[in-house]
Amino acid sequence: QGALARVRVQITNQMASNVTIHCKSKNDDLGIHVISSGQSYGWGFKVNFWQTTLFFCGFTTEKGRGVYDIYKALRDNFRCLNDFGTGDICFWDVKDDGVHGYVGVENDIWFKW
Repeated sequence: QGALARVRVQITNQMASNVTIHCKSKNDDLGIHVISSGQSYGWGFKVNFWQTTLFFCGFTTEKGRGVYDIYKALRDNFRCLNDFGTGDICFWDVKDDGVHGYVGVENDIWFKW
């Protein structure tokens, strides 16, 4: 694993209402996306050689808003190991109380609104 690993981030809206997100890295602006209830938005990328890859997302919901680090290479390299030959996937759920990150089925990061 490690450098130049292929990674996917998947964000699922678990709220009853829409979530608007805007994700960026230093080099990429992924634009504004509206995720309806029960739907997901995701993207793939390669982690850079220096392990400094960072994507942050702004979330706007009826229950709250915030900007959070959704992929941070040094934090997430081993958190997001779901390698079934397809690379790693980082799963996030947007809920009424904030944004939840998962290791497998376990919720290990919670960004409260």
